Amino acid sequence: MTLPLLKGRRLLVVDDDPMVLSTIRMMLQTSGTVCESAGGGREALQKLPHADPQMILLDYMMPEMTGVQVYQAIQNDAAYARFREVPVIMLTARTDNEEEQQQLLRMGLSAYLTKPFGYKELINVISNVFTLHDVRLQNEQLFREIREMKNYLQSIFDSITDAISVQDAAFRIQHYNAAAVSGRTDGNRRGSETGDLIHRLCYETYFSRRSICRGCPAVTTLQTGTPHGAEILTEDRRVFEVHTYPVRDDQQQIRYFIETFRDVTQKKRMEEHLYESSRLASIGTLAAGVAHEINNPLCIILGFAQSLLHEDLPDGVRKELEIIEQEASRCGKILDDLLTYAKASPSDKKPCRLHEVLNQCVVLTQQLARKKRTEILFTGPEDNPAVLADPVKMQQVFINLLINSVQAISQNGRIRMTLTYDRDKREAIVEVEDSGVGIAPSDLPRIFDPFFTTKAGAGTGLGLSICKSIIDEHHGAMHVESPAGGGTRVRVHLRLMDGKDDGHDR
Repeated sequence: MTLPLLKGRRLLVVDDDPMVLSTIRMMLQTSGTVCESAGGGREALQKLPHADPQMILLDYMMPEMTGVQVYQAIQNDAAYARFREVPVIMLTARTDNEEEQQQLLRMGLSAYLTKPFGYKELINVISNVFTLHDVRLQNEQLFREIREMKNYLQSIFDSITDAISVQDAAFRIQHYNAAAVSGRTDGNRRGSETGDLIHRLCYETYFSRRSICRGCPAVTTLQTGTPHGAEILTEDRRVFEVHTYPVRDDQQQIRYFIETFRDVTQKKRMEEHLYESSRLASIGTLAAGVAHEINNPLCIILGFAQSLLHEDLPDGVRKELEIIEQEASRCGKILDDLLTYAKASPSDKKPCRLHEVLNQCVVLTQQLARKKRTEILFTGPEDNPAVLADPVKMQQVFINLLINSVQAISQNGRIRMTLTYDRDKREAIVEVEDSGVGIAPSDLPRIFDPFFTTKAGAGTGLGLSICKSIIDEHHGAMHVESPAGGGTRVRVHLRLMDGKDDGHDR
């Protein structure tokens, strides 16, 4: 009787007993299989390529070459590599060598069939082996498709430049893309293939924190079940744009969420720089116009006041004229600062040794500091690399910073100016730190604003604005800090020269 499972299946039967071989072939042909036979092990190996069987029935005991030797040859010889997955049933009259049987089963042998056996027993064993083999092939195919789909999705996942991770409600990372590894802030950049981020905490891994970040959008997403976004500021002042999206299970419960983030620090700085440049350009244009319009009548007022002071006048009138002259001169100084700010002169950049410039700045401000019994200490290596800068403008910047520090100290203070170099970052760092009154936290964001000053009744509020514009022109950076205990620290970064610098901006 033809069986659907066996119909058309190709079998190779190997046995040295012609009668057994003929009987097995007869039983198999009635089941609908296509049967090829071999009278020994060597003949079986010769017939393998032509017969191309889907199953091999192999006699255990044969002269010259046993069934075990044939099976081992199929498993180990490269010439028969394509038949290694073909199911093999060992036909044997021996049942006492269990160790060898177990070894063959571990090698991949499909089953044993003990002689003598009948038609039903033979067909049942063959049917069961084919069923298991077909299921295994289907599973392997399914696993291949799943693996290919997973690799395909992972490649799409990894090609996204934003960092993406899937996290559970406890903020433990379950999956992530390649960008999430390179975006870590803990200094560890091992590849995503190591799986070293799985089950690690998001806020610890990405933001180097011991607790959930303030303003974390995932908190809102887990509470409301809606997407949310926010900006996260790290301890090292980097800004990350973070978005979270809920992932629901079959019961519509939120057990996971997707988090995407990108480092927008440079973008934010560029936006702030563009805004500041636009604002300062507008103020500069306005300042130049105002200075031009006021300068003429101011010169007239000052001229008349000075002319009248040469006359024989009562003391009261003379005192009032001196006040007029003094205030008119102060207005003139403000106008000079306005014009300097609004229309900066081009820089004459050249190789500049900062130690020499800074030392000269200290000498020029030393007398002013002595009046307040304030000591200026300058330290820095004399033998140092050069920066590409305008020495006159550098002197203007650091004299202004030293004067600010002196003015911030009432009496008996100390000012430290230090020069260091970061050769890895190719930059010189000048730090000016004083023991003065410091700057209020609310005032710190405004210190570079034109006309903003904390000096009551003195100063134009343009000094630091001019200093920052000079440093920006030299492609440097200026940072101001004021600790809670008092004092101010200004740090200026300037790039070192390299072989390509020729003194011209590009």
